[in-house]
This record gives sequence, C-alpha cells and structure tokens, in this order.
Amino acid sequence: MNAPAFTAHQPTLLPRPMPARPAGPPKVSILLITYNHEKYIAQAIESVLMQDTEYSYEINVIEDCSTDRTQEIVMRYVEKYPQIVKPFFNKKNIGHKVTQKNFYRGFKTLTGDYLAILEGDDYWTSPHKMQKQVAFLETHPDFAICAHNTIKVYEDGNAEPHRFLYWGPTADQDAQDIMRGRSFFHTTGLIYRNVFRGKPPRQFQSKWSCDIFIYMAHAQHGKMHHIDEDMAVYRAHPAGRFSNMSLIDGWMYNINGLRRYNQWLNYKYMVGISEYITRYCASVLSQEGTGDVPSLSRYQRVKCYCLIGVYGSISYFFGLPYRSRKIQARGTQYGVSINPVTLFFADFIRTGIKLAKHMMPESVKNSILGFEKSHPGVRHLRHITEQGKLFTKAGMHHLLAVGSRFAAKAKDRVRGRQP
Repeated sequence: MNAPAFTAHQPTLLPRPMPARPAGPPKVSILLITYNHEKYIAQAIESVLMQDTEYSYEINVIEDCSTDRTQEIVMRYVEKYPQIVKPFFNKKNIGHKVTQKNFYRGFKTLTGDYLAILEGDDYWTSPHKMQKQVAFLETHPDFAICAHNTIKVYEDGNAEPHRFLYWGPTADQDAQDIMRGRSFFHTTGLIYRNVFRGKPPRQFQSKWSCDIFIYMAHAQHGKMHHIDEDMAVYRAHPAGRFSNMSLIDGWMYNINGLRRYNQWLNYKYMVGISEYITRYCASVLSQEGTGDVPSLSRYQRVKCYCLIGVYGSISYFFGLPYRSRKIQARGTQYGVSINPVTLFFADFIRTGIKLAKHMMPESVKNSILGFEKSHPGVRHLRHITEQGKLFTKAGMHHLLAVGSRFAAKAKDRVRGRQP
C-alpha cells in the first residue's frame, strides 16, 4: 500500500487555478470545521478547490474563534473565491467543552444535494474524489453513503502512514449491517446524501455524538457503497480533536456512545447495536495490557464484562432468527438440510467461538493459528462448524475422527515415556 507523501505546510499560499465547473446552486456542500489550524487550513481548503467536478459546490467554513491566524487565512480564500468559500465565524468559542456543537451548527448551513465533512487538519489527495462519489450516488438513489479509504499519517513520525480501519474491499451494506459495526470509514472518506436538509437531529450536538453516529443516522436513509481507493489523509497530531485522548479513554468513549445511539435511534436496531457493543467490549478486553496498550482500570474491566453479559444476551437471543436464516442459507448452499435442534446447537457453538475469538489475547490467537496450521484436521473442523455442518452425519464423523487421532497421539506419547 502506497501512502500519499506528507507534504510541507504553506498556509499563506493560495491555490493554483481551479478546474472549470458550471455555475449555479451547489450540488455538494463541504462542511469544513476548524479551530487553531493555522498550519493546516490552507492545505485543507486547497484539497477541495482542486476537485475536478461537473457541478458546483460550496465550502462552508465553521470557524470556532481561533486564537491563531486561521481566520485570516480563511478570509484570503473568501476574498478570492466568494461564491465557493463561505465563512461562518463563531463570535465566541462554543466547542471548548462540546466540539460537536460546531458540527450541529454546520449541518444547518448545508444547501447541496450531497455533503462532505472535512476537519481543518485533514485533506483530500485525489482531484477526482468528489466526482466519483457523487456520480455513484446520482445513479443509485437507494444509497445514502459513498465511502473510500483514508490514510492516517502521524505528524510526530512515531509510526508509518497506513490505511485507517481498512479490512479490504467492503461489499455494499444496509442499515442492519452498519448497526452491527460491519464497516466504518473515517469522515474524510465519506460523502452523504443530504437527507436532513438543514435540520439535523438534535443529538448531533451532544458530547457523545461523533463520526459513528453521523454514519448511523444517514444509514437509515439508504445503503453504503465503498470505492476501494486511497483519496484522503487523516492527520494525527497532539492538538487534534481526539488525538490527545488516550487509547483506552477513546475506546470507552465509543462504547458509551454506542449505548446512547441505541437510545437515540429508539432501539430500532437493538439487536445489531447490542452485537456491536458486545464485540467492541470483547475486543477491548483482549487488547488491554498487551504491547503498547495500557491496562483497564478495575471499574472499566468490570464494566466491559457486565456490558458483554447484558448486550451479549440481547444480541444472542433476539438475533437468533436472523442468524438461523444465515446458517440455513449456508447449509442449503452446501446441500445440507438442518433441523431446528441441530440449528440451535450449531448456532450456540458458532456464537461462542466468535465471542471467544474477540476476547482472547493476540498471543493466544497466534498460538491457535499456529496449532491449526500444523493440524489440518482441526482447521477443517473449524470450517465445518462455521458452515453449520458440525451436527450433520459427515460433521460428527469428522469430529470423531479428529478426536481419535489426538487420542492415538496422546497414547503414543504416554507409551514413549514408559521405561
């Protein structure tokens, strides 16, 4: 993966001539949130102005009363491109406690059919980003979100640039998939259909609202499509909005936020969000105290276990019909008919394996992977379980065969130790 080069900042330079585009009402509104971004704001604005599009757009700059030269730099662009760059300067700083109030205010200014969010210390890297995403949404009215990959760069150089939360090409997903946390993309890589039209949900201004909830709120209005290209940069630096939050604090913030999103969405996606919370807590427990990850406090650890117990139970029992259909469909794919009792046990084992996989430390996961590599029968058994075929005649036969082989090996080792 080739990450875009990290370029030097030139905040006082105006951009080169922009690509030609038609006049008229903006098709896309870019919400640019900034505060004390003197070093970065010019690069952020220029990365939008370089977009080669077939339509007009606006850049609504929500500036939160910076104490550096951010306002001065923004006004240079306003003077040169008054029809595109529109300043919305706060008379006093409103984000010193709840940054999300700036997002809420910004959503009220958006007039385009589509919207993009860019923070003043991030930037886009492809001049075709907006054109590709909007072109897809224009021809697919049942989609509300179009995403692409984002590169995370570290200003202090402590880590190499890498794709942020990248799991490979992601298939189109609906609201149920998104509520289960099956995909997530950084804000810089998203373009939304402007479904709220200047009337955002009041929860957008809550301190618990963040990228995840904005993503979920729009997912209720259409599906998500992923373009597997790197077209933006998310910059991590000490003055960033979340960069100075510790890793554990960030994880707990997201878990607390998910619980509130569940309420804000009127528990419509209770099963999916419960699965998301359960998996998130299990992942936190598996990673704490390993490598550079600090340990949880006793309160945080107990809280994670309690949340797994509550939300895991909800996710398991209320999600059983959904998972049963998936197992039945997979069984049909392999020519297997599964009766209800077998289905219940197969799902119980499969769910337990998935939860254990999320909770176990990385060292244990690596040991298991190594064990599977050296024992093809065990690897095959896992595939059978994932396919819902463990309790079929063939599955039970294979389970007995694997057990017999291990018993024979154990017996040989015992005999080898005898004098």
